[in-house]
Amino acid sequence: MKNKIVIIIVLLIYSNVFCQEKIKKLYSSIDIEFINPNKVEYYYGLYSPEYKAIIGGQNKIENTGSSFGISYSIHYNVFKKLSLGAITGFQNQNNPDFRMLKLGGSINYGIVDNNNIYAYLNITNNFTLDKTQFKTGTNVRIGIGFPIMKREKFNLNVNLFYETNDLILEGTKPLFNSEIPDNIIFRSYGLGLGIKL
Repeated sequence: MKNKIVIIIVLLIYSNVFCQEKIKKLYSSIDIEFINPNKVEYYYGLYSPEYKAIIGGQNKIENTGSSFGISYSIHYNVFKKLSLGAITGFQNQNNPDFRMLKLGGSINYGIVDNNNIYAYLNITNNFTLDKTQFKTGTNVRIGIGFPIMKREKFNLNVNLFYETNDLILEGTKPLFNSEIPDNIIFRSYGLGLGIKL
């Protein structure tokens, strides 16, 4: 009986130590992103001499330019399929022009495991170096990524995503004439190309 217990314990240890795939706990990625705004909503106020008050307005901005960005993230595998991370980056939006630094968090869920197709959610704060552009903002991105090339040391990944950028414009220069800016929301689709290390 004692021999059977010893054999079972040895087999359990063997299966836990030698048969498990080694999961890298910490990994990072660098991505280049191309973003195309689908819908842009601009909220502002106009002074009405008739009512002696500011009246709110909204415009959809057409013919906005594409934007590009670069991001770096570092992730910790909490479980085999789930990782939590920190993300930072830069994004340049064209027409209207906004340049922003990003800092926030990321959740990745591997559909199979953390080295194959994955879904992700990024939530970042947008910061500006030029307060005449915007004060602050929030970026929420949901996407899916998959490797197009796997090597021992790295993966080359493609990401497809949808994002919303909400920028607070209070106290900044008007985009058009004499309106009083409030905020602008970019709803966009994007494509990213990155290296997972």
